[in-house]
Amino acid sequence: MAERIATVTRLKESWAAAWSQAVAIWSPYVTLREPTWCLSAQDAQNEGLTGSFAMIRLTDHRVVIDLDSVHRHSVGDCAVQILAHEIGHHVLIPANRYDNVGLFRRMRLALAGIEDRTPLVANLYSDLVINDTLQRIHQLDMAIVYRKIQAKASIESALHIWYMRTYEYLWGLPRGTLSGGKQTAQLDADASLAASLIRSYARNWLDGAGRFAMLAYPYLIEDAQHNKARQELARYLDAEKSGAGAEVVGGMAEIDESILDGIVDPRAEALQNSDNKGEDDQESDSSRKRPEISDMRSLQGGTGPQKRYSEPGTYIDMMRQVDPAADENRLIIRYYREIAMPHLVPFPEEESAPLADLLPEGTDQWEPGDPVEELDWFETTLVSPVVVPGVTTRSRVFTQDTDTPCKSQPYNLYVGIDCSGSMRNPRYNFSWPISAASIITLSALRAGAKVMCCLSGEPGSFLESDGFVTSEHEAMLVLTSYLGTGYAYGIPRLQTPHLAEVKSTTHLLIVTDDDIFSMLDAKAPNGESNYDVAEKALARAGGGGTFVLHSRPGYSAGGVSRLEKMGWTIHYVTREEELVAFARAFSRKFYDRTGKRQ
Repeated sequence: MAERIATVTRLKESWAAAWSQAVAIWSPYVTLREPTWCLSAQDAQNEGLTGSFAMIRLTDHRVVIDLDSVHRHSVGDCAVQILAHEIGHHVLIPANRYDNVGLFRRMRLALAGIEDRTPLVANLYSDLVINDTLQRIHQLDMAIVYRKIQAKASIESALHIWYMRTYEYLWGLPRGTLSGGKQTAQLDADASLAASLIRSYARNWLDGAGRFAMLAYPYLIEDAQHNKARQELARYLDAEKSGAGAEVVGGMAEIDESILDGIVDPRAEALQNSDNKGEDDQESDSSRKRPEISDMRSLQGGTGPQKRYSEPGTYIDMMRQVDPAADENRLIIRYYREIAMPHLVPFPEEESAPLADLLPEGTDQWEPGDPVEELDWFETTLVSPVVVPGVTTRSRVFTQDTDTPCKSQPYNLYVGIDCSGSMRNPRYNFSWPISAASIITLSALRAGAKVMCCLSGEPGSFLESDGFVTSEHEAMLVLTSYLGTGYAYGIPRLQTPHLAEVKSTTHLLIVTDDDIFSMLDAKAPNGESNYDVAEKALARAGGGGTFVLHSRPGYSAGGVSRLEKMGWTIHYVTREEELVAFARAFSRKFYDRTGKRQ
C-alpha cells in the first residue's frame, strides 16, 4: 500500500509538470486549470470516473485524471500524450456544450433504432479526430499509448477490432498491432473507409459525424455485441458524460435540414464512386438491416409549425443522453418556448420624454467641493449675513417640468386548457393547444401582464398555477403538464378564488372542443348552472372572454348563442394547426404595445 501511494504521488508530480507542455501543444493561449488528480479509486469514483482513467467536463472546463488507474494500465510515462488528448476535447471536439449536442443530434439520426448507443459512438469518433490530429499534425506519439493498453486488452467484439484497425490505417501500423488477429475483409474495408473519413473531416468534424455513425451501425445492432464492445472499450470512454450537469442548450428543438446531407453511408458512397458500378455487388447481412436513407426524414420527426420541429419525446431523449440528470420539466418548457419564440409579440418599447424646462424647486446645503456656480448667494445671505461655507451656504435645486402620461396596463390573462382524455400528452407528442397557449402566455408576460394557467379534464382532475404569476417557469410548468382525465374543461374552475376577487382587468381564454357544451349543460357542485358560472366569471373578470373551440362552425348553435349574449367571443378551428395562427392574432390584438400590427 505504501509503495502504491508513493508511486501515485510521484506520478502526480511528473504529470503536473507535463501539464504546461501538453497545453502548449495546442496553443500557448489555451487557459485551462490544472487537472483534478485522483490518487485513489475512491477519489476517482467521487469525481464520476467509472472505467476510464481520464475524463473531461464541459460544465466547469475540467480534466480529471485517475493516477491509480494510469499506473495499473502502465501508461505513467505517457503524460503529455494523455493530457494533450484530454485538452483536445476542450479545444477541438466537442469543445463546447452546443457542439456536443450537435454531435449527438447527428449521430442519433444515423443510429435510428439504436439511439442509446450514441454516447459511445460520439466518444470513439471524438478520440479518433483528436488522436490523429496530435499524431499527424503535432507529431506526438499517440500510438505508444494504444500499444501499451492494447497489449493487455481483450479484443473480441467486432466494434473494437474495427476501431483499432482504423488507427492502424491512420498511423501506418502493421495489421494486428492494435486490433489483434481476428480481422475480416469487411472489417478491414470499413476501417479503411473510417480512416479516410477522419482525414477528410478533420476540420469539419460535425459534417463527418453522421457518416462515422453509419459505418459503426452494423457493429452495434446486436445487444450482445454492443455490451461486449462497451466492456472492452470502457477505458477509452472519457467524454461520454462530458455534458452532465450543463444548462439546457437552446435551438435544438428545430430540425436543421442541412444535417440530413451528412447522414450518408460511406459504403454506399464508395460503391457509387467506384468504376465498377455495373457489377452486382453483394451487401452484407448487417448493412441490409440499416434503414433506407429515403426514410430518414420520417425517422427524425417533423412536427409543429411548418413541420420544422422534432417530437417532444425525441427532443427529451436526446437532451437526456447529453445530460442524464437533466430535469424533464425544464426540457419540455424549453421545447415549447423555442417553438413559441418566432410568434411572440415584440418587446414593449417606450418613447423617452422630450427635454423639459428646469423649474426652481427649493434650496439645499452647499458644501465645500461643490461647483461654485451652484452657490446661490441670495439664499445664502437670507440665512445669515455671515457666510460660513458648509453651514450657511445654500444651492438652488431644480426639477424638470414634465407631463408624464399615464401608461396603459395590459389585461391580465386566465388561460384554461382542456386536458381531457381526448388530448395528447405534450411531453410525448406535439400538442397544438399547448403550443398556442405558450405563444399567448409568453406574449402576455412579455407585455407585462400577469397570467394564471389551468389544465382541466373533468370530471376528474385539474392543475392550476398559484394565482396570477409573472414567472415564465411557473406558467409553463402548468401548461406542459398532463392529466388525461374526464371529457372536457371544467367550467367550475372559473369559480377559483383568484377570479372571485379580480384586482386588475382580466381576459378569460378557454381552449377546448365541442364537448364543452355537455359540460355547460351540467350543473356545478352547488347546483348552479355552468352557464351561470361562466357568465358570472366573465362579469367579474371585466376584460372579456374567448372560447376557442376545436369544432365545426355552427355546432350547438343554441349554446353558442347563449354564450355570445353573455359577452363571450367564440372562435372556431376545424384543424388544430389553426391554433397557432389564432394565437398570433390574439397576442397582437391584446399584447402588442409597439403599435405594429402583423
